[in-house]
Amino acid sequence: MEKIGLIVDSTTMTREDLKKYKFLKEVQLKIQIDQKTYVENQLTSKEMEKYIDKGKKFLTSQPSPSEFLKVYKTFFKDGYTHVIAVLLPHKISGTYQSAMIAKTLVDFDLEIEIHAPESASFGIALGVKQLAETIKKGKSFVEVQKKYYSIFKKPLVAFTLGDLGHLFRGGRLNRIQAFIGKILKIKPIIEIIDGKLDLVRKERTNIACMEYFISKIKDYTKEYKNVYLDVISLNMEEWGQKLIDYVKENLKKIDIHVTNYVSPVFYSHLGNKGFGIAIVAE
Repeated sequence: MEKIGLIVDSTTMTREDLKKYKFLKEVQLKIQIDQKTYVENQLTSKEMEKYIDKGKKFLTSQPSPSEFLKVYKTFFKDGYTHVIAVLLPHKISGTYQSAMIAKTLVDFDLEIEIHAPESASFGIALGVKQLAETIKKGKSFVEVQKKYYSIFKKPLVAFTLGDLGHLFRGGRLNRIQAFIGKILKIKPIIEIIDGKLDLVRKERTNIACMEYFISKIKDYTKEYKNVYLDVISLNMEEWGQKLIDYVKENLKKIDIHVTNYVSPVFYSHLGNKGFGIAIVAE
């Protein structure tokens, strides 16, 4: 009889309801602050906001292959026959590569499938929730795999940031662009395109950003029967709520989740202020 486990990396643990699945395990990314290295679950959002406000510099790193191998062994010892891992895209992190290397070191009978969808963080969490429910229902590994390809066929992560400085420090804006953007109060819209974070639009107002997000949601409702939406807001609760209210009033039959947290790694790259959406659909 098949016993199926699920692996995510720590950047995906943005929602409490994922913690209830006993067959789900996470592998930790790391973040270095002032020469001290932490695994992600050692840092709270309040601590990260404090470090960001102080202008601290961050270095991040992926889990090692040995850390993945340890999790694979734990699943095997607990009687699992199959494991599916859903991780950050390889263009964002080396996490996927570490998982693949660890798989080549497995010398015990455990079938492992490793995926890196065109999504990240709360976007992956949105789809992983659907995968976890499929496993909970006792579906076969073949059916779980089919669910992965269905739910992550066309994922979307789109958000705007309250501070262009983090994009500049991350190399996605040069100094002049960041300066002009700050003076003109430009609102950047970031999406995950081809497995990496891309600056796709520059708006002048939060209203324009919200209208863009709504247009994206509408596109999915026209194309898919089941649409799962996550609205994220970090210290921009007013705009997150406006987006939720619009969807509830105008776009029916959408499953909505609300997130107000990203992992320390994403705080370090994107800052602590912004709002946006993630969508998976089938």
